[in-house]
Amino acid sequence: MPFSINAFKALTLLLLLTSTAAISPVSAAMAAPVSLDFSGVILDQGNNPLLEHFTRWLAKKADYPLTTTYAENYQAISDDLKQHPASLAWTCGAPFAEDHAADGQILVAVPLFHGKPTYHSITITRAGRTEKSLLDFKGQVLAYSDPRSNSGFVVPAFALHEHGIDIHKHFRLLLNTGLHEASIEAVLSGLADVANVDEYILVQYLAAHPQARGQLIRLKAYGPFPFTPIVAGSATPPEVVQRLQQALTGMADDPEGKQILDRLGLDGFVIRPAAFYQPIASMLQALKQ
Repeated sequence: MPFSINAFKALTLLLLLTSTAAISPVSAAMAAPVSLDFSGVILDQGNNPLLEHFTRWLAKKADYPLTTTYAENYQAISDDLKQHPASLAWTCGAPFAEDHAADGQILVAVPLFHGKPTYHSITITRAGRTEKSLLDFKGQVLAYSDPRSNSGFVVPAFALHEHGIDIHKHFRLLLNTGLHEASIEAVLSGLADVANVDEYILVQYLAAHPQARGQLIRLKAYGPFPFTPIVAGSATPPEVVQRLQQALTGMADDPEGKQILDRLGLDGFVIRPAAFYQPIASMLQALKQ
């Protein structure tokens, strides 16, 4: 059964949007908090000054005042968007694929990583290990960031499913670490034997901790998959979505916006249809069969 280690749990940043600007009349849902949730999208989530800077910039460019609060995980984000359907979130592709189908979430924008709106799920283990794939770790410990994480859980579950293997039976323990960087550190410390992590987070982690480069082995890169999206709840007014899209897609051309992107290690944002996330939706459907 999945096991949560409090030492590796970290708060997920939830940006609470409360608009005091005059906009066209909308449903009563706009009176409720409207949230942009950062769940595992960058290193050092909680109280990160970079996210505060991003929030201030987006609020100014989209003419939509923002304030900050916190949530724990992707499920908390989904619950918030369901309770407050004018909310926004920077979330994972798997929760979006599910919530778009169930609750009509709107895809606002997709980040560009290395010039593309995609990324990989990377299987990692410690240097010196002899295992070559997830199949070789039978009876061992898998670290994962969130049960709804595409790269952290859905991808390894689907990879094993293709071999007729149930991820819950394959490993001795599924270690819920709360964040991709915590999964990396669980592998480095020996607390876990293997993990699948977000390629973007792994790149950022190794840039911040270069000494770890020689301590990890990348066994396999799965993908590419659609990158972690910025989404909106079903009651978000179209004019708000449009302003946010204009701000985000123009971010690379704005000096301050470009500075934030550089610090995030991203190249910009693009608009894609919700069907862009169908590869993830198909994996989720296969896992339910």
